[in-house]
Amino acid sequence: MENEPRISELFDELDFIISIANNIHAGSLFASESIRKKLLIKTIDNLREIDVIRHSLNPQIPEPWASMSADEIIKGLGVYK
Repeated sequence: MENEPRISELFDELDFIISIANNIHAGSLFASESIRKKLLIKTIDNLREIDVIRHSLNPQIPEPWASMSADEIIKGLGVYK
């Protein structure tokens, strides 16, 4: 699927941003307010895109199935382990 490589790239970018943020927080890296805002915006954009891809790959399961355990679903379908 074409979304799988993209979602991987987005998570890699988030890991990189988190690494930068940790270095800024630790004081080993200086970043202006402008850079910090850009990092935050990029993080939000990535999370939104991940959410869109996630929903396209794994649509929400409707109730009542969503709140049932696997055992309840299997029992309800008449399938035995």
